Amino acid sequence: MLKIENLSVAYGIVQALYNVDFDVGANEFVALLGSNGAGKTTVLNTISGLSKAISGNISFLGERIENLSSSERVKAGITQVPEGKRIFPYLTVVENLMMGASGRRETWKKKQDSLEQIFALFPILKERKKVRATLLSGGEQQMLAVGRGLMAHPKLLMIDEPSLGLSPRVLSEIYDIIKGLHKEGTTILLAEQNVEQALSVADRGYVLENGRVLLEGSSKKLLNSEYVRKAYLGI
Repeated sequence: MLKIENLSVAYGIVQALYNVDFDVGANEFVALLGSNGAGKTTVLNTISGLSKAISGNISFLGERIENLSSSERVKAGITQVPEGKRIFPYLTVVENLMMGASGRRETWKKKQDSLEQIFALFPILKERKKVRATLLSGGEQQMLAVGRGLMAHPKLLMIDEPSLGLSPRVLSEIYDIIKGLHKEGTTILLAEQNVEQALSVADRGYVLENGRVLLEGSSKKLLNSEYVRKAYLGI
């Protein structure tokens, strides 16, 4: 579904990615792993069109997309749930969710049906549907961000650091939901520094360090890697 080849990105004179290669197959769950500053968010932003590559190719469903605008990439089926629960704080839960469907040319009835599907997935959001997003808890805001992404009906859902700032209980709940989305057929690319949590649900992963792919393999292989165990699991 997604193929990245020799992707390099720089912010001014500072280079963030160096010749990154990886791919995501249809219905796969792939994790991009690494510490803060490794380049994970830059990868997602470049796929979304928010950051511009200085070299490399990005192919989605067999078509090159690096020259498409961000909105064109969304229409093609790529949706990103950004790091830090970036919801619209002064809009209600419903208004935030409907923003996710704003690019879809569908009837209001179909969008309402999609809204009910999100409420079935996140019952707490239905209970708080008229509440302004800024008044939600951190976990509820993360659910809202994921739900807004799903309202776009993505073919590829990219989620950036969903564990950031969440308690272990809420984190487990969020990951159960993400795992359920994958079981239902959603293709997921997850950027996460919580390596153990990410590899507990992903099919396989890539470890980024200083803007380069250092390791790749199945989740089991990476969990058993001596480097990963020492660098990220404290073993």
